[in-house]
Amino acid sequence: MKNYLLVFLLSVVHFISNSQVSITQHDDFLKLEEDQLRYYVASSRESTLQEIKPHLKAFKPINSRMVNLGFETKDVWFYFETKNLSDSRLIRMLKLSNPIIDEVDVYKRIGNSTFVPIAKGGDQRPFAWRYNGNRELIFPLRLDPHSTNGFLFRVNNGGEQFYFQSSLEKGSYIQVKHGNKQVFYGLLFGVMIFIIILNLAIGILFRQRIAYIYTLYGASFTLLQMSLLGFGTTWLWTDQYFISNRANPFFASLGVLFFLNFTYRYLELQINTPKIKPIVRFIQTVLLINVVISLIPGTTFMNISAVTVNAMTLILNLFIIYPLIVTLRTGSRTAKSYLIAFSILQISVFAFVLRNFGVIPNSFLADNGLQIGFAVEMIILTFGILQRFKIMNDASISVLAEANELKENLNIQLEAEVELRTKEVIEQRNELEQKNAEITSSIQYAKRIQNALLPSNSYYKNLIPNLKVFYYPKDIVAGDFYWVKRIRIGDEVWKFAAVADCTGHGVPGAMMSVLCMNALNESSRLLEIADPADLLTRVSSYLKNYLLTTDGMELSDGMDISVVCYNAEKQILRFCGANNPLWILNSDEIKVLKPTKRPVGKSESSLAFELHEMSYEKNQRILLFSDGCIDQFGEKTGKKLKTPGLKKLVLDQYDANPQNHLKQIEQSLFRWMGSEEQLDDICMMLIDLD
Repeated sequence: MKNYLLVFLLSVVHFISNSQVSITQHDDFLKLEEDQLRYYVASSRESTLQEIKPHLKAFKPINSRMVNLGFETKDVWFYFETKNLSDSRLIRMLKLSNPIIDEVDVYKRIGNSTFVPIAKGGDQRPFAWRYNGNRELIFPLRLDPHSTNGFLFRVNNGGEQFYFQSSLEKGSYIQVKHGNKQVFYGLLFGVMIFIIILNLAIGILFRQRIAYIYTLYGASFTLLQMSLLGFGTTWLWTDQYFISNRANPFFASLGVLFFLNFTYRYLELQINTPKIKPIVRFIQTVLLINVVISLIPGTTFMNISAVTVNAMTLILNLFIIYPLIVTLRTGSRTAKSYLIAFSILQISVFAFVLRNFGVIPNSFLADNGLQIGFAVEMIILTFGILQRFKIMNDASISVLAEANELKENLNIQLEAEVELRTKEVIEQRNELEQKNAEITSSIQYAKRIQNALLPSNSYYKNLIPNLKVFYYPKDIVAGDFYWVKRIRIGDEVWKFAAVADCTGHGVPGAMMSVLCMNALNESSRLLEIADPADLLTRVSSYLKNYLLTTDGMELSDGMDISVVCYNAEKQILRFCGANNPLWILNSDEIKVLKPTKRPVGKSESSLAFELHEMSYEKNQRILLFSDGCIDQFGEKTGKKLKTPGLKKLVLDQYDANPQNHLKQIEQSLFRWMGSEEQLDDICMMLIDLD
């Protein structure tokens, strides 16, 4: 009996192994397509490995560039084989291109009949399971030299559209692509958010209800794009499985509803095609009901909602054609901009669908066409809203001109002109005052955003209880910032802290600080050892890539920073600085750890960042600071404080209670400044090592 079973299993393996994926040391990217990847649809919503193993011979090739199984609710199992042609052990990443797949379980074949689990992931699994915190689904596979390996993986997408492209990639290749994509998506979502804010401002400034509706449409579809690309799970609703599972139909239904309302008003269909109003009301009702259905627990309701919103989107696209043609015949200029925007969006949607069905190959435009088309549509229709407002404004001006003509006939031309000019001056003055107030309000709101990005008191006190921060921006927003993070590397927990001074201050400096904080957060996730020098090297590379202009020139922005990390159990402290030092304090002396003489980012210096490592004693204090305090002029001396002056001030205010030390330094610095104007942002951090 055992011999028959062995023969059966060998025949199954031989059957499945007809198309192996040969891998060499130099292969960065290999697609799994055609007959290289085989699949089998299970008979139930949830299946086990033991249930599937007898059906391995029934697996069939996908015969396409990517997997697309529609709205499949059952488990689907996939199998592929690799052959390592090199003399070295290789690690390749199995990547699935759809980041919102619900569940993925990966198994490796051992021998002829044994499969062992090696990885789990998916949108309905803890985000911490994802490889390096990546938004995409990536699973590392280990391939021994000259070995043939079989891999089986289960995929379930809970009834949402079941599509993805799979590939085997090097980790370094994924890292480079991830960095490039982060820059692209950062710019893309930046444009979308800017357009949303602009439309909201138009609605507030000019009291245009249509701008409010378009703002809601833009916000809904931006959140939908973030969900489809995996950024929703990464940034907004991490480990909130119900939200991540319902975000797509919910935001899609809202977006289509707001788009229908916007179209009805923008094309003035109540005037041009009044007979279609009942149809519009019917579609609105269906979409509203679908929004509610998308929030009802249960797979059935989610499937109904997903299918309904796809169907209503198709119906709406066909339905809009007739009233659009009627409006175009009226000579409406705004209808022309709508036609251009609508056509671009439909082309991008069509390309997106063709890519999902494997009709056209993956490319930058095919993968991101939907997002680009949506962004372009938002920009064009925003200009269309402004054009519509201009037409209405021109009509109002025309009416006013007729009134002035009547006044001329009544021989009161002079009085009318004086009154009109006075009114215009008052309106201009009020408009300038209002815009000035709005700009100030915007910067104040930017300050709230920047403060929200900085570690809160409760956050860093929970992380490093004996940490104190003195943070005093020159303007409303600042280029200086501080950063605190606890990172687990292997079995060790390291506490990281940093004080940074970005290029410039005010709004430009604040924009750089947001970029640099993001660079620190992204780079810290990639650390393999607790090495501040490696962290700064990664941040510098990130900034160089991000600050490349479209013509290939590199912006000369960056930051000076001091980064320290320490392990409380081993009492080891590591430091690396870019133009900023670290001071180790005792009651009567200061030990200075010198920084590397170069900034983070573009630099003429090719020096590598230098790492300092030392043991420390408990309750020993360290001080990190930006150069804003040492460059500050004093009221009485009329000179800069400089480094010796700051050292004296720190030692003079030394207090046995570390809680009071930094507060006394802060008070002494302000007394020394007096009425002198602050020249730069000031940031200082004192840590009493535990």
